[in-house]
Amino acid sequence: MRWWQRHLAAILVGLLVIVMVANVLGGSRWYLLSELWSGTQTLSGKVIWDMRVPRMLASVMVGALLAVSGLLLQTLSHNPIADPSILGINAGANLALIVGGVAGLSSSIFNTVWLSITGAFIAFVVVMGLALSRQGVAPLRLILGGTVFSGFISCISYAISVMTNTTEQYRNLLVGGFSSSTYGQDKLLAIVLVIVVFGVWRFQSGFTLLAMDQQTTRGLGVSTGLLWQVAAGLIVLATAAAVAVGGNIGFVGLGIPQLMSAIRPGSFKQNFGVTLLAGGVFMTTADLIAKAAVPSVELPMAALSALFGGCLLFVMVVFGRQVVKV
Repeated sequence: MRWWQRHLAAILVGLLVIVMVANVLGGSRWYLLSELWSGTQTLSGKVIWDMRVPRMLASVMVGALLAVSGLLLQTLSHNPIADPSILGINAGANLALIVGGVAGLSSSIFNTVWLSITGAFIAFVVVMGLALSRQGVAPLRLILGGTVFSGFISCISYAISVMTNTTEQYRNLLVGGFSSSTYGQDKLLAIVLVIVVFGVWRFQSGFTLLAMDQQTTRGLGVSTGLLWQVAAGLIVLATAAAVAVGGNIGFVGLGIPQLMSAIRPGSFKQNFGVTLLAGGVFMTTADLIAKAAVPSVELPMAALSALFGGCLLFVMVVFGRQVVKV
């Protein structure tokens, strides 16, 4: 193992600190590092601390949550291209939020949370139901069923927003972004992140064994039913919170776990921490690009993340990596 593989976690922590600072300073207008200490008495201080800092924190935690949910989903399904966005979990949470808003529910944090969780849970149950067979979850059926279901739900979301003339109102939900992030949303994400990290840490050995084939897992006496329930709950919770704040951002759960596995091959237990950090690094960097690449225009986060995930999937196929286990 090379030195950078041994110290990958420390490298990612350093990168995360750098991109966090760059994200706060960068945008349509770049600020000097010294202006971080100007407080909220000046205009630049208000922009930094009231707008850019909560946005940066949201991007870090959303990236971490999506990356971990992707890692868990790939472990459960034994499929390296399983991702909450591909399987429609993101789309389910997104649709529930739009339907709730059109129905007249207030956009309070409480309503946002329970709507998002409900939509993500229903989508997860439907997709897993489509993929179940007598031998367990069929990876090919999971991907095909999830892709079709995700596209179907996404079309419904767009149709509702167009018919009710609320496309602009739900722009962040539909195309992804952090322009409206608040400290209240950051608190929600922090609570969910703590729950998810604790849950994964508590059952990390079981999840590592769950990555083996079902016959081996049963032979070791692992309680797969409990692990499935815990993992499903963590996936739904992490995805729902991420969508509630960042909108329908996809491919992070696909790309980051696979990238970390390629850089430093290892078990679920070994790669959980670096996947968490890498998700934060990626999303914070993508958010900086989204708001700074084109002056006065914010690029859609969903498109940036899809571009990354699509390129990674293309590389996996070109270099012969097995993307669907049958």
